[in-house]
Amino acid sequence: MPGKPSPHHDGERKSIRYPRKMGSLVNQLIARRGYAQVQAADQLRQAVDAAVGPELAKTVRPGNLRRGVLELYASDSVTLQELTFMKRRILKKLTAKMPQSGIKDIRFRIRS
Repeated sequence: MPGKPSPHHDGERKSIRYPRKMGSLVNQLIARRGYAQVQAADQLRQAVDAAVGPELAKTVRPGNLRRGVLELYASDSVTLQELTFMKRRILKKLTAKMPQSGIKDIRFRIRS
């Protein structure tokens, strides 16, 4: 009868839970725990190390990437100058190795 609640229905709908795909659950867990950011930071570090070479990699660390500008921190002014001379080559290697990152420029700073 319309307008009259059913004795088996209390006015609230119960949500039915369907099984979810495992990949969906794993992606959600990764996003919640920040594992994707850690993995991206590791990939960036490896790309920077490869771009600057083994000697300079010991004294350089990547910083923030904002609006396509990657900050690289050098341990001293001599390293900073060397990086400045190599800027085009480093940028070319980084964009080739990580095209999805959107790196368009590099800014060098001395680590404090």
